[in-house]
Amino acid sequence: MFEIIYAKSVLKDLKRIAPYNLPVIKQAILELKDFPNISQIKRLKNHPLADFRLRVGNYRVLFDVDWKKKQIQVLKVGHRREVY
Repeated sequence: MFEIIYAKSVLKDLKRIAPYNLPVIKQAILELKDFPNISQIKRLKNHPLADFRLRVGNYRVLFDVDWKKKQIQVLKVGHRREVY
């Protein structure tokens, strides 16, 4: 089980998302605790901010993993056209 840590900018990102999309995105972020067993995760190549992304419909959750501390740091949440 991984601990989920949010960057300060994520709260601002979540406020910009339509309210009807928030429950699905929040649930997907909570499911990151079972990190290696999720099919919608992809490793990013040469991305300046994050190493992984989670696909939630048209939205993306960018995050990094600290394997030693068993932590997932959520860095950015947004629509797919704005995140990359």
